[in-house]
Amino acid sequence: MVLVDTHCHLGSRQFDGDRNEVINRMLSAGVSKALVICCSDHDLDAVKDQRDLVPGFRLACSVHPQDLEDDSSPARIVKLREDVLRNRADAVGETGLDYYSHPHTKQAQKRFFEAQLEMAADLGLPVNIHSRRAAADTLETLKKYPVKGIIHSYSGSYEMAELFIKLGYRISFGASILFKGAKKPAAVIARLPEQSLLLETDAPYQSPVPGRRHEPADILAIYEAVSRIRGVSLDELAAQLEENWESVFQNS
Repeated sequence: MVLVDTHCHLGSRQFDGDRNEVINRMLSAGVSKALVICCSDHDLDAVKDQRDLVPGFRLACSVHPQDLEDDSSPARIVKLREDVLRNRADAVGETGLDYYSHPHTKQAQKRFFEAQLEMAADLGLPVNIHSRRAAADTLETLKKYPVKGIIHSYSGSYEMAELFIKLGYRISFGASILFKGAKKPAAVIARLPEQSLLLETDAPYQSPVPGRRHEPADILAIYEAVSRIRGVSLDELAAQLEENWESVFQNS
């Protein structure tokens, strides 16, 4: 059984002390496919060679919407394109809009989001989308560009998810479904078309256990919760999600 983590930050400084052990644990747990998100030079340098060691790993590069306070110059997009090409990135991401934590950089976020979507369209790459308290603007922006990909860490309504799906996006859920009282994501997961669903950890972030670092190996608990919500076996769920994952990169 193959497990897929569609969004993890293996290059994070939180993994600097034991990155190889973290990767070994995820592989031992069956997590042999993953999208490794790189939003900084540090993260990219830390993991760019891992894809050659683990064939199931894919690489995504971007400028994160929360990282525009000190530098929102066009030069960052130029450098990002160079990084994407030099490292043969498999996707552009995570990119998007975050009006929850960074409403003060809204205009810069919009410029960088559109520039990265344009880049992805030009290079024929899928995108990984961060959207927090910005669903309407995210949707309207995505409509402008002929790209597809993944909506990361989804927490919105089923109706909004349907609109993203109509644009060709798959909807990814993380450990929020393990939190106490997490009825909303469970309700959306229960109704979502099987071909539109993906799962992730966002490791080392979004740990379901306060004070404990999140790891990609932890995704098994998320798979188990979703298999119960949807009333399917773990093997059946894993096979469908692997198929969904591969389809994201079919034309890139």
